Amino acid sequence: MEEAEFTPQGKESSKKSVHKRPAGPYCTKAQVLSFVWAICRSIVPTDLLGLPSIWRSLKRNISKFIRLRRFEKFCLKQCMQGLKTSCIPFLSDKCYSGYRGNHVLPKCDKSVLKYKLLSCWIYWLFSYLIVPILMANFYVTESEFGKLDIFFYRKSVWEELATRAITCLREQSYSLLDKTSFQRILSQRSFGFSKVRFSPKKNEMRVLANLKAPSRIPAGKEKGKFRHFMAVNNCLRDLNVVLKGLKMGYPEKLGSSVFDYNDVYKKLSPFLIGLKNGSNIVPKTYIVICDVSKAFDSVDQDKLVSVMNDVMLNDQYHVKSSTQVVCSKKSLWVNSEKELLDDNSSHGIAKSTISFPFHSMHSILINQGTSKTIMKEELSRNLHEHVKCNVLQVGKNFYLQEIGIPQGSVLSSLLFSFYYAHLETNSIFPFLEKVHKAHTLEPSSGDLSRSQRSYMLLRFADDFLFISTSEEQAVSFFSRLQRGFREYNCSINEAKSCMNFNMDHTPSNRVYTGKDGISFLPWSGLLINCRTLEIQADYTRYLDIHISSTLTVCWQDKPGPRLKEKLCQFMRPKCHPIFYDSNINSEAVVKLNVYQAFLLCAMKFHCYVHDLSTICTFPPGYYFEMIKSSISYMHKLIVRRMNFMDFGSVVCRIIKDRSRLSRAADPEEVGTLAMIRGMQAVKDEGLKRVLILSHCSRLFLRRRRMCLGHSWGALDLAPDLHFSGSSFLP
Repeated sequence: MEEAEFTPQGKESSKKSVHKRPAGPYCTKAQVLSFVWAICRSIVPTDLLGLPSIWRSLKRNISKFIRLRRFEKFCLKQCMQGLKTSCIPFLSDKCYSGYRGNHVLPKCDKSVLKYKLLSCWIYWLFSYLIVPILMANFYVTESEFGKLDIFFYRKSVWEELATRAITCLREQSYSLLDKTSFQRILSQRSFGFSKVRFSPKKNEMRVLANLKAPSRIPAGKEKGKFRHFMAVNNCLRDLNVVLKGLKMGYPEKLGSSVFDYNDVYKKLSPFLIGLKNGSNIVPKTYIVICDVSKAFDSVDQDKLVSVMNDVMLNDQYHVKSSTQVVCSKKSLWVNSEKELLDDNSSHGIAKSTISFPFHSMHSILINQGTSKTIMKEELSRNLHEHVKCNVLQVGKNFYLQEIGIPQGSVLSSLLFSFYYAHLETNSIFPFLEKVHKAHTLEPSSGDLSRSQRSYMLLRFADDFLFISTSEEQAVSFFSRLQRGFREYNCSINEAKSCMNFNMDHTPSNRVYTGKDGISFLPWSGLLINCRTLEIQADYTRYLDIHISSTLTVCWQDKPGPRLKEKLCQFMRPKCHPIFYDSNINSEAVVKLNVYQAFLLCAMKFHCYVHDLSTICTFPPGYYFEMIKSSISYMHKLIVRRMNFMDFGSVVCRIIKDRSRLSRAADPEEVGTLAMIRGMQAVKDEGLKRVLILSHCSRLFLRRRRMCLGHSWGALDLAPDLHFSGSSFLP
């Protein structure tokens, strides 16, 4: 990791890059370590702290504990790494003889007992001294830009930041509740309230509400008695099942909403096939990307309740319970889910809207035959209470949300999608059709007739993507969104909006242009080629962070198999058909997507192995087998996902023909596959430590020196990945 410096503002700055950090003067890990170590040295007797010769090891272990990332565990073995009983005075033979009296123990038993005593002491030191010191003096939290890193704020500083955040809440959309109003709201429903904590952003604080946990309040004046309430999300499960069923059964009610890359792929691929019309050339297109300003926090609650009443038209809904039993080699567990019955199906057979988290051949789906009827009145009442009476606890006070919808709710994304689908149906789509017809009647001098011009609108949460073959329509669309929609309290954030054409002679400042002059627009984790509409993954989010901050390393519970699972998990997000379908991307771009996916995976693998090496290492052959299995896993997953899509997906030739992996003749393809096959060379050379990036470093150095004889072509590294990879160069 790059060497960091401490600035007067309490921020870490890198010598190679400026990293985005959350707001506020937080303490660096080095400062926290110095503080904890100074306290330990001042209050722990020398006989217990050990001789100065082991202080470095003990301090290093404390540093590792402080530098843990989210979800990581620290075992006793890591606490004791490098510590020896011979360097602890209270475990010396002289002191030890006083403990055991006249009883003589064998030498082996004496060593075991000393080690157990040392283990107990180190466990106490970390659990009952170091942890309380941190809890008493620091507020430990994650941040939006730190990924899985954690940050330490002094308690006094954090209280000041939290006070400012609460003041902002009261000025925006939250009002303080008195005791009478609070009691009245809770008396009308079965679920309670959510507790709020703050997460630092770049220049402000984000409100995080926990709606998964139950809540309680004191029952009367008697101590020890409480009135308990169910978790908000648990009470909304039936409503969530009904809305999911309506989403599956009536997709037209969701407008242009897409919820994942599968939805994007299903809509984008047919559109591009229609644009190409049997050709490999995409006609001139105009792209507009817009972000809704304060999307979830600006929703008009009364309008949302009205919209949802129009969505739920039936007086009653029937919900069926199903159970999935999963049996693996080591465990057996049961998952219970509910699904909405289709009233139009014969013999009461349900149209399946259920989605279990596990899809395995070792599972059984059980239809329990139990169902219940839910009245619309009950659903509407719960929805009204959830939206209009959302109570949040901040400290000891309670607040009512007056504008917007609860974030963290199991319903948030669905409610937001239905709300904006209503806006699209009543305002945006009629406007687009009007503009389309107006320009269709005008004479055309271009190569594409007005009658052939088409458009597509997608919305991923609050991010709009509009693609049209008409510049006038694209300009009109952006102008309409600029004016906003007063009825829906909707406006766009122009600073986050972008387009692939100049409007009012002002170029967009979010267009991403590579060194080869090719421009891209970022949208929901994707990079869209402004000219060809080809799709690549957006790796720009790795520019301002270290790769290790995105990892969670497991040092316990068989780290070898866990590393193998992690390697496949690294590959999984980038194995979507949208990156490898020949209907969308050319073969060169598919090669680049494969290369970038493996390159990022290699970087993560390198960082993971580096962190794991402090506890255990594995033979080079073991690492190589992991990499081979990840390659096979990626190929099978891509093919399976593309075959699952039933609207004409075309697997790219280099993915479909696996034999090309062993006899590639194209220099560009050789460059793509070189990193994948590079571990074989590492193994053959007999290196003791497997550094997967040894080959990547050579590729980066070639790129830096512009070495002749190596054809990069379409495999020219994206600048963002080149930036990340450069930190691994010697």
